[in-house]
Parts: sequence; C-alpha cells; structure tokens
Amino acid sequence: MQMQSEEYEIRNYQDGDEAETVRLFNETYRKYGGFVPRTVDYWRWCCLERPDVDRKGIFLVFNKRTASLEGYAVVGASGNVWEFCSRDDKEQVASMLLQQTISYLEKAGTSSVFMNAPDDDQVLSKVCSELGFSKTKAEKMFVSSLSLKHLISAMIANKKEELGKRFEEGIAIELSETPFPVENHVSIRIHDGNIEVGEDSPPTIAIRTDFMTLLSILFGLSNPYRALFTLRMKIKPSWKAYTALKFLYSMRINDSWFYPMGDYG
Repeated sequence: MQMQSEEYEIRNYQDGDEAETVRLFNETYRKYGGFVPRTVDYWRWCCLERPDVDRKGIFLVFNKRTASLEGYAVVGASGNVWEFCSRDDKEQVASMLLQQTISYLEKAGTSSVFMNAPDDDQVLSKVCSELGFSKTKAEKMFVSSLSLKHLISAMIANKKEELGKRFEEGIAIELSETPFPVENHVSIRIHDGNIEVGEDSPPTIAIRTDFMTLLSILFGLSNPYRALFTLRMKIKPSWKAYTALKFLYSMRINDSWFYPMGDYG
C-alpha cells in the first residue's frame, strides 16, 4: 500500500536509498548520549540484512516538493521496529510511517508492534499515543570502557575548543578498582588552547577516585561535587578543587541517552 498526502509520499526501500537514510539518522540522533555515527555499510548490515526484515518492510517518506527524505522505518516481521527516524517537527511523517508499519504487520499476522523511541520526542510520543501504543520501562544499559585514555580523548574531542579556552592545567586522573586491561591513570595537559591526553605529564591537579565513580560522572549519572563531598573522590592540592570539579563537570555527558533497537536486538 502506498499512502499519500498533499505534502508527502511514502514508498518502500530501493537500492541506493542507504546514503539518505544514514544522513537523516545522523542528523536526528547526534544530540543523544551514546550516539555513534551510522555508516552505509553498518546500516546495510544492521537493517537491510537483518533476518526478519524484507524490503517491503522498509518505508521511506519524502517531501513531494523538495524530494528530501523526511523519515523512514525498518520493520521486522517479528513485530520489532528496528529503526525509526523522522524529523522532530514532522508529526504527519511519523503518523504515516507508524500507520504503514501497523498495516504491514497486520497483513503479516503479527500480534504486536514494539519500538524503541527517545523519551523527549514529544511529537512521536503524541503520535504513538493516538495510534494506541503504550509505554514500557526502558531496558537498562551497562556502560564500561576498555581504555581510559581513548575514552577521555574521544570525550575531549567533542569539547576541545570549550575546554581549551576555560582551562590551563595539567590534570592527572588516578583510579582504583580498574578492571583489566584498563589503565589506572591518565594525564591531560591543557596549554594555549591545545589538549594532549597521555599517561605521563607533570600535573598541577591530581584527581583520585575509583573507576565506576569516574564513569558515572563522565556519563552524567552522578555529580562530581557530590563525589567529592561523600569522599568518593579526592583532589590535590585542595585549593584547586573548584577548578578540578569545573573540569569534570565540563567533560560529562549531559544529553539524554538513546540507542536504536537495531543496535542491540
């Protein structure tokens, strides 16, 4: 079935659509914590080659006037919506995609529809509610790291300009209770707007804490001020504590977390 409207049209996936779907995914979800940019090869593996996905279950909505992709859905015959993507302000697009999804799964004899969506997407929440979807508790995520140096380097890369302007320090982070093979210390040198992450550099500030406390701070699950006041973290010299706390607070991820169902299903 090809649903139509005055402004949009919907059709099934065709060879060559991957680049547009990947571009829209990266534009839509880059604001969330845990975001990893999609590539065309990954999208083909994650969505197109998934065992319960047929090309007839991949729907794309285009603007009739501009021919731009406004949303898409990857629907499995199992009832799982492996990937759903629509622009934030496009209620009609989200509605068209979900109606097409329901129609497709009803014809396939599927008894239920399950999808994973961001909590703060008010447009999609409204459309889901109108179509009779109900909310369930989100599955818990476990986040860890295989390399402290690479983790901090990646997080700094997204905020390099801001951190370079605000700080002029040599910061040593020393960890206890680190799992193998994670290193238990890392040095961050910020000078003249440049930032270097390594393992050996003379520090002006030393931050000592345990591995899980640092991760909970960096991923926005706990507050560095609380960690210091509850003695889960120590900072030397003490008169540099405020600077150290400002640095950790600047580093942490404050965005809402979201990961598509296709990434873990």
